[in-house]
This record gives sequence, structure tokens and C-alpha cells, in this order.
Amino acid sequence: MREKKWIDCPVCGTKKSMRVKQQLQERFHPQGYPPLDIDALEGQFCDACGEGFWSLASEKRIARLLGQHCATHDATRIVAAELASVQDAAKAMRVTVQGIHKMMDEGRLRYVVAGDTRLPIRRDVVEKVSARMAAGR
Repeated sequence: MREKKWIDCPVCGTKKSMRVKQQLQERFHPQGYPPLDIDALEGQFCDACGEGFWSLASEKRIARLLGQHCATHDATRIVAAELASVQDAAKAMRVTVQGIHKMMDEGRLRYVVAGDTRLPIRRDVVEKVSARMAAGR
């Protein structure tokens, strides 16, 4: 997918106000978790109103780092009985093992790091399967 190069601000309508900014740092506050500072971000922002958009690479970086941050903190709260194996999650969701790992990388599937292994949270897998069935897929 290609990045759109904004010239006029789509939020406030100011002409020729969008600028590319790089090496930004942002603090994220995921609900129920401590805040996380992420640096080396880039995006396009309006000089007039300050609104803007992260680049696709920055969006992926944010999702990956937030997923890792939440997984680290969930490891202290979630017991082993609430975890599923990657193979079981793949079978239940009807995707490949690689698909499960990609979903965890993209922040679309919550997980916990146990030792050197990432294990999906069973409740999240069940919710995704239920949503898929409700949508008729």
C-alpha cells in the first residue's frame, strides 16, 4: 500500500499546511497498562491545527511495540490455564501457524511471553472465532 502525500489539511482545511515530521516520540496509554513511550516515529502533521497521520511503517511499529508491552505485563497476571498453543489457535481460527504469529506481530491477537515462546490468550482466540462465526465466515 502506498502512502498518501497530504498537501492540504483534511481536518481543518488549511491549504499547504501539511509537513512530514520524523524522529518523533509519543507516549501511549493503553487501558489497564502503564504508559509506553515510543520513539523513531514519523508522519504528516498540519502546521495550523496540529492534527496528523502516522506513516504506515510507524503504525506497524506502534502496534508491534504496544503488543509486546501488553504481553510483558499480562505475563504477570494471566495463569497458564488461560493460554492456548499457537497450533490450537491456528486450528480454531482456521489460519496457518504463520498467520497466528503475524496476528500477534500486528497487535491483532493478544499474547503472553512464557520463556522464549509467545502463547495466545485463549479468551482472545475464542472471541475472534465467535466474531468470525457471527459474521458468517
